[in-house]
Amino acid sequence: MDDELRLLQAKLRAVSTRLSTPILSKQNAQALCHEYRELLGALRKFTSLK
Repeated sequence: MDDELRLLQAKLRAVSTRLSTPILSKQNAQALCHEYRELLGALRKFTSLK
C-alpha cells in the first residue's frame, strides 16, 4: 500500500506542478491531460485497494 500511496503522491505532484506553470501551449495541455489521466488511474488503483 505504501508503494501505491507514493505513486499517487508523485502523480498528484506532477499535475500540481503542471497546473502551476501557466504556459498555454498545445504541448503543455497534452502533457497535463496525460498526467491527469495517470493521476486518475493511480487514484482508482489506490481506492480499490482499501
